[in-house]
Amino acid sequence: MPDQIKTVTNSEQFRFLFDNFFNGHQIYVKTSSGALGLQYLGFSDGEVAFRIPHVKSFPENAIVFTRHSGHTIYLSMKYIEKSEDTFVFIPVKFQIISESRKEDRKLVDIEGGKSVIYMNNFISDYIIQRGLATSQKKIDKIKEIAEFELKKKFDHVKMIFIHEARSDPRLNHVLNKGTLLYIPDLNVNPDPGLEEDYNYYLENIYRMDISLSSRHRYVSEVLAPVVYNSIIPYGYLQVNSSKSLSEGMSEVCKRMAIVIDQLFKKNNLFSPLDTRFLVADLSKSGMGFVFRDKKFIRYFEEKSRISYDIMLPTRKKAVIGAIVRNITFLDNNIIKVGCEINSMDENSRANYDEFINISGRGASPDVME
Repeated sequence: MPDQIKTVTNSEQFRFLFDNFFNGHQIYVKTSSGALGLQYLGFSDGEVAFRIPHVKSFPENAIVFTRHSGHTIYLSMKYIEKSEDTFVFIPVKFQIISESRKEDRKLVDIEGGKSVIYMNNFISDYIIQRGLATSQKKIDKIKEIAEFELKKKFDHVKMIFIHEARSDPRLNHVLNKGTLLYIPDLNVNPDPGLEEDYNYYLENIYRMDISLSSRHRYVSEVLAPVVYNSIIPYGYLQVNSSKSLSEGMSEVCKRMAIVIDQLFKKNNLFSPLDTRFLVADLSKSGMGFVFRDKKFIRYFEEKSRISYDIMLPTRKKAVIGAIVRNITFLDNNIIKVGCEINSMDENSRANYDEFINISGRGASPDVME
């Protein structure tokens, strides 16, 4: 959380701020595709100029930002004119946010090729969704197999994946939380450990499902996420029964959801990219990687989930799940993606932490808010 926010509107202080925070530093502007890098050219006669490559026009009101020594500095300004790739603005106000950071960013030392690290077997929720959207016949066949087995034990079976629904409360739960919901009996007060799930289910799922809540036919449900390699959720398996369900039945659904993911991969409905990406900086909690080919941008957007593995200089492997936090366009047509690590199995975490501790990289990548 920010420690302090200071707003500066006195134009007499602007030159000091430009000289100390903008001159010689990396400046960015938020766009729909991510953060675009700018070059500060100077401040004169109440106007500020930036070199902004790859941009033809600019909105009348704009905000650019930079980071410096634990501060994030935002500049609000109004567009005046442009000449080729030079844009001129009138600065309106600065906002300086002082943050207490637990970790400092460290770059991967790639001099002499000693610690070059690449991301391999990269896949994102976008790649999974695109693969599913072009494989409906195979999906239907796999659904038939799973449904045939599950209907031996449950009255109602349903499977939905990310390409099939835009507004689905169960899918929203799976994509946002990725957890199994076990509702043994709606007519019986839940055990103390199940109260939170029970109340969440009633408020956010059951009441939204008119076909279920209006008929009162089913009294129990298990909602099991379908998850790629236990990292990226991309669908769900739902079963309902007119009778109470034991906890063992929730395990049956959990195992079937794993089988469905395995069948999807076996039938090549989606697969990781063949391309590898160069790691630019890393830490215990995050990582940044870079590439030049703009075609890869479509695989990313802020908050999207990704999965990849890296071979560490210690000759040990780590399989990592992460969330994209920023996309930045740097000089020389380099594109950088910053991500926050949110998933690792026990062995991967041990290997990764060992390397972090040995190299002294207890830092987080420069994740821009």
